[in-house]
Amino acid sequence: MRMRLSQLLISFAITLALLVGLEIVTSTILPAIGWHEYRLTFNVLLILYLAIRLDSPAVPWFIMGLQLIHSAFSIEGWAIGTLAGLIVMTSANYLKELLHLTTAFMTMVTVQLFQFIWFFTVTLIICLKISDFDKFGMILWSFIPGSILLSLISPALFWLLSLIWRVPSEGSSRGVEI
Repeated sequence: MRMRLSQLLISFAITLALLVGLEIVTSTILPAIGWHEYRLTFNVLLILYLAIRLDSPAVPWFIMGLQLIHSAFSIEGWAIGTLAGLIVMTSANYLKELLHLTTAFMTMVTVQLFQFIWFFTVTLIICLKISDFDKFGMILWSFIPGSILLSLISPALFWLLSLIWRVPSEGSSRGVEI
């Protein structure tokens, strides 16, 4: 299935609006109700969805756009997130034929695996920047509880993104071609 440019831009704009809404909730509402320890990084789920379900050379640009919006709500630099996103996208492209997100359980396992790759990359870069690998385990562990919650949420979010991007369920395993 091919998307027209107008459909592509509308879908990306809706995805950006969804990211902004989710970032507002995780940056303001969750801390207001007492959730301070962990942060839910919905940008990772959005990028993972695009990497798995879209077949386009424009996906790296989408990743950078999502990371630029995310960086307005986070101290994480957009460059670190974009690099991690490109590594996850490349890994997902190599495994795209094997990734069949037909059940909620498989979606959760796949999302958890790729989140671990993402957070491992980010933690590695942070430790390289601060020149202190003694904190590697502590920094990596700080991402894990939020990633488990995101994995549980991922089937519902992927279903919503399938509606936004007009991706057929699992009949076309390569996703949408642009």
